[in-house]
Amino acid sequence: MDKEIKHIGVKEGKLLLFGGVYSNLQALEKLISIAQEAGVKPENCISTGDLTGYCAQPEETIQLFQKWGALSIAGNVELQLASDSEDCGCDFKSGSRCDDFSKMWFPYTKGHLSQQSLDWMKEIPEYISFDYAGKKVTVVHGNYGNTSEFVFKSNATESKERCFNETKSDIIIAGHCGLPFHQSIKDKQWLNPGVIGMPANDGTTRVWYMLLDAIDGEVNFTHQSFEYDAETAQKLMYKNHLPEAYGDTLTSGIWDNMEILPEIEKMGQGIPIHFNQEQKDSIKPKTQKKMANTYYDPADLRKFRKITEWSEELGTKFFDYYGKVFEEGALSAREKSLIALAVSHVVKCPYCIDAYTKDGLQKGITKEEMMEAVHVGAAIESGATLVHGVQMMNKYNKLSM
Repeated sequence: MDKEIKHIGVKEGKLLLFGGVYSNLQALEKLISIAQEAGVKPENCISTGDLTGYCAQPEETIQLFQKWGALSIAGNVELQLASDSEDCGCDFKSGSRCDDFSKMWFPYTKGHLSQQSLDWMKEIPEYISFDYAGKKVTVVHGNYGNTSEFVFKSNATESKERCFNETKSDIIIAGHCGLPFHQSIKDKQWLNPGVIGMPANDGTTRVWYMLLDAIDGEVNFTHQSFEYDAETAQKLMYKNHLPEAYGDTLTSGIWDNMEILPEIEKMGQGIPIHFNQEQKDSIKPKTQKKMANTYYDPADLRKFRKITEWSEELGTKFFDYYGKVFEEGALSAREKSLIALAVSHVVKCPYCIDAYTKDGLQKGITKEEMMEAVHVGAAIESGATLVHGVQMMNKYNKLSM
C-alpha cells in the first residue's frame, strides 16, 4: 500500500481531537470557545475530517475553521469536493436512506462553497502523523488506505491491526463512524474522538471530542462532550430544505436510521454514553424519566463489548461470529431481526428485547408482526415445556407399576 502520510513533526502540550463538523457552524463555534478556555493552541486542535456535510452552513464553517488555524485531514467529503465529484463518497449502500439523503445535502454543500474554500480543500492531506510523548500518532478518517471504511469498536479487528502495522503507529486517531470510542489492541490504542456535527445516537443532544495530554511520559486521554445551539442548526436545515430527518436528529439525539451500524452498536441507540462517572451523574437524555433501581440496568447494554476484557480471544471470536450471523444471507436482515426478537422473549433477555425492538422499527417491522413473532416464540416455549410432560408420564407409569 502506497498512501502518502504527511509527517508534521513533534507535538507538545495538550491536544484537542474532534471530527465530523458537518457544516454545523454552531457546534464549531462552541468547540473553539472550549479550546480557548482550556488553553489549547489552535495548532494542537486536530480534526479527523468531514468539515462539511449534512448541515446548512458549509462556507461559513470552512471560513471559520481557516481563521481558527486548527489542523485537519481530508475526510471523504473533502476528497470528493476537491475532485469535483458528484457523490459524497461516504460508502453508503446504494438505495439506502443515507444514500438518498446524500443526494440532497451533497449538491447543496458543493453549491454553497466558494472557489477559495474548494481550493483550500485540495491542499488538505489525507493522513498526517506526528510524534507525541515518544509515541508515533497517525490520524486517519475511516482507515488507512480506505478513507470511507466504517470502523467501529465492535468490528474491523484485522483492519485495525493492519493499520497499526502499515503506518508503524502506536496510536491511531480515527473518525468517520460518528461514535466516540477507545480500544486497546495489544499494546496500541485506537482512539475515535467522535463528531461534533451530530449527536452520537444516544438520546442526548451532546456531541463529542477528546483531550490528549502527556503526563510523566505517558499519553492520557479523556472523552469530553458539550451542548450547543442545536435548535438554530436545526432551523437552518429546515429553512434550506436539507433532510429533515437529519435535522430532527440534532435535537432528539436519535439517528434516523442505523444502516451503517454493526449489531452491537445498534443496541446502544437511545442509551446515554458514559465514559466518566461525573457524566453519568449529571447528564440524562431529554426523554428519560427518573426510574427506580432495577436488577437490569439499560446502560449495561453499552458495556456488552467489555466481556472481551476478561477473555479477549474468545470474546473477539464471539463478536466476529455475531456480526456475521446478522449479515444478509439465505434469510434477509429483516427476517433475522424478527427471529432475534422472538428468541429474545424466549430466553427472557431484556437487553435483547430492547435492541431488537429498535432494530425492527428501523427495518420497518410492524407492531403486529412483532407481537406475532413473540407468540410464535411463546408457543414453541410452551410446547417444549408440555412435551417434557411425556417424560413425567413415562416415569410415573414406571414407578407406579
